[in-house]
Amino acid sequence: MTIYELGKILFNYIKEHWEDVLNRNIRELEQLFPEYEDATYGLYLDKLIPPFWKIIKENGYRSAEKTKQADFIIGECLNFRNSLEKAKWGTPHHEKRVFWIVIENQYKDVIGTLLFELSHSHIKFNLPSPPRILPLKEIKREEIINKIILLQEKFS
Repeated sequence: MTIYELGKILFNYIKEHWEDVLNRNIRELEQLFPEYEDATYGLYLDKLIPPFWKIIKENGYRSAEKTKQADFIIGECLNFRNSLEKAKWGTPHHEKRVFWIVIENQYKDVIGTLLFELSHSHIKFNLPSPPRILPLKEIKREEIINKIILLQEKFS
């Protein structure tokens, strides 16, 4: 599978499940938000992402990057170190954080990068739009960051 085919599968998974996971957990997440603030979104992602990450692993794909001891991993695959959030990409009611995962196949060939965008509020627990998956051919950190900035500034 190419990164684009993998991205399409994950896009469909997110489209079908994000709202159901949110609705099943909304009360708990709203109650936790005053204490945990942004970390509450990590708790949501811990519920949403593991099933689709399992699909990736079962098909022989994984993150090409090795996890370091100090890394903060969300949903089994999103490394906080590999994410960006900029105030100018939104408002306090509709911020965007973009994570990236460089993907390799079972032969350790790097096939591309998956971007995972989470729109969220810093005021209260709220997902103003569905999470998004976007596949990229870029695999180097600097190229990925430049592409994220370009995409966000283009669509913000």
